[in-house]
Amino acid sequence: MAGCTLTAAGTDATGAPVAFTAAHCSDTIDAPVLLRDNENAGVIGTIATRNEILDYSVIRLNPNVAFPVAQPGVAGRGPAPEFGDVVCKDGLSTGHTCGITWQREGVRFWSQACAGYGDSGGPITKDGRLVGLLSGGHMPPAAGPAGSVGSVLPSCFHPVQSPFFLPALGYSFDAIVDDATARGWPGRGFQMA
Repeated sequence: MAGCTLTAAGTDATGAPVAFTAAHCSDTIDAPVLLRDNENAGVIGTIATRNEILDYSVIRLNPNVAFPVAQPGVAGRGPAPEFGDVVCKDGLSTGHTCGITWQREGVRFWSQACAGYGDSGGPITKDGRLVGLLSGGHMPPAAGPAGSVGSVLPSCFHPVQSPFFLPALGYSFDAIVDDATARGWPGRGFQMA
C-alpha cells in the first residue's frame, strides 16, 4: 500500500479486526499492508476488498500483529457534514487541520481542511465524531469545470501560503459502512474500537 492514512479500526459483523483507508492507496486485493512508521512490525494486514466509486478499502488486520484501538478525540460516528460545518482531518503528511465545508453532493463533500499526499484515507471528523474518509484534493462540481480554477489553486502547503487552496474531497463514512454491509463484504456492520 502506498503511504496513506487509516480512517478507523475496529471489528466487523463477524468480529474480525478490520480497518478502512482510501481505495486508491492500493489496487490489488490481498496486497500486504505495512506500518510506515514501523515496517519492522511486518505485515499488519491485507487489502480485503475495495470500492473505487466511494474510494475505500477494507484492510483485514492480522490479529497476531495488529489490533484495533480507539482514536484519541473521536467518540463514535456522525452524519456527513453540511455546507458551513467546520470539519477536521488527520493525515500522515499534514497532521491535524480544520476547515469549513464548502459543498455537499450526496455522499461526497468538499472542505478547506488542508490535505496533501499521504493523507488519503485519513479520518474526517466534526465535533469529535467520525463523519468521513479523506479521498484527496478535488474541485467541487459547483466550482465549474475541473480545469477552470483547479490549475490555479495551489496545494495548502505552498511557499507563498494563501488562504485559498485546492479543497479536500471526503466521502461519508456512514455511506461507506452501509455500502460494505449491503454487499456483505469484510467491514460490514463495522464498529469502531
